Amino acid sequence: MKNIVIIGRPRAGKSTLANMISDKYHYQIIRTDTIRNTFRDIMPELNIRPNTAIESKQFQMFCKEFWECNIRQARDTYGYVMEGCETSVKDCKELYDNGNNLIYVLVQIDIEPEEMARNMKEHDMSNDWSYEMSDEERIEYCAKSIEKAKIIKEECDTYGLKLYDTSKNRDKVLQEIMEDIDKNM
Repeated sequence: MKNIVIIGRPRAGKSTLANMISDKYHYQIIRTDTIRNTFRDIMPELNIRPNTAIESKQFQMFCKEFWECNIRQARDTYGYVMEGCETSVKDCKELYDNGNNLIYVLVQIDIEPEEMARNMKEHDMSNDWSYEMSDEERIEYCAKSIEKAKIIKEECDTYGLKLYDTSKNRDKVLQEIMEDIDKNM
């Protein structure tokens, strides 16, 4: 049984893919944004927040140990999928690419900021962090996200991890990943 790690940019389909995996394989989901928010709320002095968690070695090591403890306790009863945008490509390669895990990197690159912003607004729910953004803020965020996704693509090339662009035909791309998981389980 392989466990699955999903990293990448916000709004690229990480949670959707994790839910698909959980539904099909009955995997338990570990959401690193939930871990990050717990650190933020309980130990604010550690400065583990969006945009800082990815740079914190302590946070990365905590997530890795949490992951491994859960896997050990499961004893092949069920698998795990961890998803979030709090792990860099380099850290993901170093911490999780051990032959026992499948790794998927999701981003949106082949899209204009305005289109990405429209898609976000269309699918936003009241509990989403971007729900209250103005249209201008959303477009600015999307432009920065696309630029960061391009850097992630370069890092994937450097570290030998496959990148999936969900800008176009997102459902088809997620289905291709599910087929890849089927083949590699």
